[in-house]
Amino acid sequence: MIYIKKYIINQTPSFEKELESIYKYLAFKLKEPLVAKNFYNKIIKEIYSLQYFPKRYMRIFSYKNRNRNIRRFLINQYIIVYEINVNTRSSFHITYFPQ
Repeated sequence: MIYIKKYIINQTPSFEKELESIYKYLAFKLKEPLVAKNFYNKIIKEIYSLQYFPKRYMRIFSYKNRNRNIRRFLINQYIIVYEINVNTRSSFHITYFPQ
């Protein structure tokens, strides 16, 4: 049996704040609490699935970030951006930007 050491997920405060504002917008402004709950759960489930294979999504290459392992994936109209700390296998710093 092969044992895979999990990564630990650390959400940035800005990510938590943005996700909360999206949830509130869907649930209260659009009056769609079920849609808000499902969307929130979808994002959280996908983020925590990165504990095992975080490198499965596309890496973002740019000159200023060439030494960092920054990746992204899409959920609905949102881009989730995260950084992998390979040395410690212990953290992600996650944020997102609307497309």
